[in-house]
Amino acid sequence: MKKFYTYLPIGIFIFVLDQITKYLIDKKIALYQYVEIIPGFLRITKTYNKGVVFGFLSSHKSPFITTIITIISITALIVLIVLFYKSENHFLSEIFMVFIIAGALGNIFDRVVRGRVVDFIEVYYRSWSWPVFNVADSFITVGVIVLIIIEIFRRDDAPGTD
Repeated sequence: MKKFYTYLPIGIFIFVLDQITKYLIDKKIALYQYVEIIPGFLRITKTYNKGVVFGFLSSHKSPFITTIITIISITALIVLIVLFYKSENHFLSEIFMVFIIAGALGNIFDRVVRGRVVDFIEVYYRSWSWPVFNVADSFITVGVIVLIIIEIFRRDDAPGTD
C-alpha cells in the first residue's frame, strides 16, 4: 500500500488536469471549432472520439463496439495496475507507469460517463495534421516512450536497476 500512497497524488493530478481540460473544452468550444495557439503549428480543435487511438473506429455507431472498446480498455488498465504493483521499486519507471495508468483512467472515465472521449490538441503543418488528442493521451504517450527508453538503456547487471 505504501507504493499506492506514494504515487496517488501524481495520478490524481493527471486525472484531474485531464478532466478539467476536457470539461472546459466541451463547454466553451463548439464541435470542430478551433482556436489558434501557435499559428501554423498548434491549435485547440474540439472533436469527439468514440473509437480508440488516433480515432480508429471513431465513426462507428454500434453500442456493441463501444462496449467492447470499454471492456478492452478496462482490462488493459487492470493489467497495467497489476504490473505496476509487481514492478521492482524503481522510482522513475513507476512514475511513468502512473502517467499511463492515470491517462488510461481519464479516457476510460470519458467512455463510461460521456460515451466518448473529448480530444482537442491538434498539431499541424500546412495540410498535414497529427490526429487530435488530449491531456490523457499526452501522458500515456510520454509514459510509454520513457518506459521504452528506460528498458532499452537498463543494464541488468547494474546494482539498483529494475
